Amino acid sequence: MIALAAGALVLILAFNADVTKLIQLYIVGVFISFTMSQLGMIRHWGRELKLAKDKTLRRRMLKSRSINMVGFGMTALVLTIVLITKFQQGAWIALLAMFILFLIMWSIRAHYDNVAKELAVDEDSSPRALPSRVHAVLLV
Repeated sequence: MIALAAGALVLILAFNADVTKLIQLYIVGVFISFTMSQLGMIRHWGRELKLAKDKTLRRRMLKSRSINMVGFGMTALVLTIVLITKFQQGAWIALLAMFILFLIMWSIRAHYDNVAKELAVDEDSSPRALPSRVHAVLLV
């Protein structure tokens, strides 16, 4: 919460609270999220179509995937236009911030994957670990 407030304060001070400049960051973020969500739905319907056997269900899935393809095309077009026209007016800041946040989150995920590998119990190397039969309750 404090980091969010600090980030908002930095943006307000950097852009002198000019809504016209701040809206460029918002537009880029919105259309990136719209475009990525449409792409995610296209992938979802593609996976579902591989498993579906019923013709009516497949037809409905194909229709949904087609709608998401049109949505992806439209939002990607708007995103491209916004990035080209507003890049020097501050849209690059949103891209840079998203890229940095992506790298941070990716490295955190990689760390947790490594920790999970280190903590994994090998089935072959050690006998099965059983829970302790001795229990104690400590009241303070």
